[in-house]
Amino acid sequence: MVKFLQTLIGLVFFGISLFVLIVKNHPSDYILSIEQEVAYPPSCYIDYLSSKQGNEFWQHHYKENFTALHEAFLENQIQLLTGEKRTIEFTIPSSKGFELIEKWSFDQGKNSIKVSYTYSAVFSVKLYLFFNSIFHRTIKNLAESRLAASIVAIEKQFGQHRWEYLGEQPQSLSYYIAIEGSSDWSSLSKNIAVAQSDLIAFTQKNKIVTLGDAFVLYPLIKDRNAFWRAAIKTDRYYYTNSETIKCRRYKGGNSIVLVHFGDFTYLKDSWLVLNDSLQAKQQSYPAIQIETVSKKDTSNPLKWETTLILPIQ
Repeated sequence: MVKFLQTLIGLVFFGISLFVLIVKNHPSDYILSIEQEVAYPPSCYIDYLSSKQGNEFWQHHYKENFTALHEAFLENQIQLLTGEKRTIEFTIPSSKGFELIEKWSFDQGKNSIKVSYTYSAVFSVKLYLFFNSIFHRTIKNLAESRLAASIVAIEKQFGQHRWEYLGEQPQSLSYYIAIEGSSDWSSLSKNIAVAQSDLIAFTQKNKIVTLGDAFVLYPLIKDRNAFWRAAIKTDRYYYTNSETIKCRRYKGGNSIVLVHFGDFTYLKDSWLVLNDSLQAKQQSYPAIQIETVSKKDTSNPLKWETTLILPIQ
């Protein structure tokens, strides 16, 4: 009987030792990552995730969709921005003695986002993870949900028509050289960009002094297309000796102004809003469009700003 008990105790001890050894030899560092290509520039996600708005969204999303994690994680998050612009980290403290690091990496070349989770575990944490086999699956679900939620949030912003009406503002006398053309709304941006490039080359070749960046005037705006002038301000009037590039004078005066936010998807809608704002006023000169914040300033289209001006009598 004594021998049997000794054997049993020995087996129990051996089993416990083996179990402890198995748990102890589990990796101390864990990592899980998923990567996905995105439709919009990664800078959109970088700016959103690193903003106060983005951080508040994550707080809400985390609490609303992952109540099952409350036993493992505290409900607060601490946002950390690394020195490298293309990486953003969130630290989720754990009530089990370890921290989960959520890292967002952005590849501008591949137009992709990678979300990874890393954490280090001491023996007590390894023991906890051993008896909670669904934990890693829960983390994978968290990664997939967070990435999907960020994509939806950005798509929602691109789907919004954003503008601000500034009311009446004075415009000063100015001269400008211009190339005229017409385009439907889908090809408008591309055609104007080509014309502006030709205009810049012309001014450099002919040593014309220009003031500021290129802009656009619209002698006529229709539902399906627009007649436009790609233009650049000059320091005075110039005789261009060109059939297609002419110097013009704008006498200035009063105008109504609206700022369009984002890319040109809803540009036509912003022009319609400004036209409706004319009410009983009469337009006195072609409409003016100035890109105040463009892709030269930021690769994030959501941050672009275009000022629309309607000169009035």
